[in-house]
Amino acid sequence: MVYYQKVARISWITLALIVVLLFLASFAFPVHMNPAISLGNASYLLILVLLFQFDNIRRGGIYYTFQEGIILFIFLNYGLLIAIILSQLGVLIFQLFSHKKEIRIKRFIYLYPVNVLFDIVYITVPASAYLLLGGPTGPGFTYTESLIPFVGYLVGVFLISYLQCRFVNRFLNLKYDWTRLIRLQTLVYGISILSALLGIWFYDENPLVAATVSTLILFLFKQLLQQRGVSLQATHNAKRFDDAKERLLVSRFERETIESLLIDLPHLIDFSDGWLSIQQQRKQIIYDIRTKKTVDVLPLFHTLSADDLRTPILYGLRFDWGNDVQLSLPVDRHSMLAIPSITSGEVDVSIVLFHQIADAYDEAKADEMSRLLRTFCRVLERSQENFQLYAESRTDALTELPNSRAFYEEGARQFASEHFPLSIILFDIDHFKYVNDTYGHKVGDLVLRELGRRIKYVIHRNDSVFAARYGGEEFVVLIADCLQDQAIAIAEEIRHTVLDRPFIVDDHHLSITVSLGVDTVEHPYQRTFEESLRQADHALYVGGKHNGRNCTAHYANL
Repeated sequence: MVYYQKVARISWITLALIVVLLFLASFAFPVHMNPAISLGNASYLLILVLLFQFDNIRRGGIYYTFQEGIILFIFLNYGLLIAIILSQLGVLIFQLFSHKKEIRIKRFIYLYPVNVLFDIVYITVPASAYLLLGGPTGPGFTYTESLIPFVGYLVGVFLISYLQCRFVNRFLNLKYDWTRLIRLQTLVYGISILSALLGIWFYDENPLVAATVSTLILFLFKQLLQQRGVSLQATHNAKRFDDAKERLLVSRFERETIESLLIDLPHLIDFSDGWLSIQQQRKQIIYDIRTKKTVDVLPLFHTLSADDLRTPILYGLRFDWGNDVQLSLPVDRHSMLAIPSITSGEVDVSIVLFHQIADAYDEAKADEMSRLLRTFCRVLERSQENFQLYAESRTDALTELPNSRAFYEEGARQFASEHFPLSIILFDIDHFKYVNDTYGHKVGDLVLRELGRRIKYVIHRNDSVFAARYGGEEFVVLIADCLQDQAIAIAEEIRHTVLDRPFIVDDHHLSITVSLGVDTVEHPYQRTFEESLRQADHALYVGGKHNGRNCTAHYANL
C-alpha cells in the first residue's frame, strides 16, 4: 500500500501541473481552446458523455466506454478545451458513483488522477497531431482535408495506448497486453471516427441532432459488440463449469474428487495464485491450486468477520483490499475472489484466487464458482460414505483386518508393479477346531480377534506389509521388496508373537500356535500371484502341518 500511496501523490501533483498548463494554453490558443458554446448544448453533450461512461464494456480490466466518438465530435465542432472539460466531468462523475460504496473513496484517491491524466493525454495528443497536420474544425470542416490529419490522429492514439500499457505494467503493476489493447483501440476509434464523421454530416441542420446521430451510431456498434462478447463468453463459461460438475459427479472417492477439482480449476478461471481449503471431520487441508500440493494454513479467512463469510468477496485492485486481507503477496496481485464458506454436512470448502489483471473477477464468475463448490461439497460428502462402504466391503468385521477380497486386489496390484521381490506368508491356527469344540465358537471368535490385533502390531512398523484374514482361521501376509530370508524372519516374528504369550479370553488361558508357509517371487513373470499363493499354501501344509506344526516353512526349502 505504501508504494501505491507514493504513486497517488505523484499523480495528484502531476495532474495539478497539467491543469495549470491547460489553463495557460486556453489564453495562448483561444481559437482551438475556447470557442463559444451555450450552456444547454454543453449540458446535453455532457449527458451523452455520461451515458457512455456508465454503459461501458470491460475487457481485461480496462473499461471501454466508446465515449471517444462523442468527444471527437465535440472536439471537431466546439474545440479542444470543451472536449477536455466535458470528458473530465464525465470521468469525475463516473469515478464518484460507479463503484461499490466500500471501495469508492479508495478508487478515487488512487485512480482518479491517473485516469484524468490518461484521459487528457488521450484527447490532447491525437488532437494536437490532427491540428498540426492542418485538420479542419468547426464550421470550416471538410471531409477531404481531414483524411491525412485523421491518420495522424490514429497514430497518436496508438502511441498513447502503447505508452499507457508500459506505464501501468511498470508503475501500477497491472498486467496489460499492449497488442490486445491496440487491436481493441483500433476497433473503438475506428467506430468513433466513423460516428463523428457521420454526425458532422448533420451539423448544419442542428448541432444537437448531429451529436445525437453520432451517439446512436456508437450505441448500435457498442451494443452489438457487447451482446456478442457477453453471449459467447457466458455460453462458453457455463459449458466449462457444467462439464466440471459432471466430472465431479462421477467421482467415487475423496482423493478422486479433490484431484478432479484441482485439475479443472486452472481451466475454468484465470488466476495467478490460488488456494483451496477443505475442512472435514475437524481437519483442515489447504491446497495450492497451481502445484496441487498442500500448504500451511492461510490467515485470510481468520481475519474476516462473520458477515464477510456469508457471501463471496470481490476486489478489483490491490488498494481495494483494506486491512482485512493480511497476505504476503507480490505487489502486482490486484484482483481477488474469495468464497469463504461453502458447506454440506460436515464438509466446509473455501477458495481464494488472486490475479495480476485488474477487475479480473465479477459476480457472474463468483456465482459459477460458488455453484461448482456446492457440487464439490456434496460429492465430497458422498465420497466419504462411498469410502466407508468400500472399506467395509473389504474389511473383516471380526478381526478388522482386510478380507480375502481386499487381499486379492492388493496381490494383483503388487504383482503388476515393480516392487519385486515379493513374498507371501500363509498361516493358520493349529488345532483351532479343538478350541471351538472345547470352549465354544464365542471363545474361538475372541481368539481370532486377538490374533488379528497381534498381527497388526507386527506389521504396523512396515508400510510394505499387507495382512488380511484369508478365511476361517487362515491369515495371509503380502510383503513388497522382501527377500526370502526377510520373509522367513517376519514369519518367525508372527509365530513368536502368537506363541510367547497365552491368549486370555473369557478367563481362559489358551496356548495358541500357528503354522506358516512362505513363498518368494524374485522377479516379474517368474510366477503369477495365484501360483505363488498356491506354493505358500503347499509350504504351509507340507513343511508346516506335516512337520509337527508351530513352525515356518519356505517353499524353496522343501
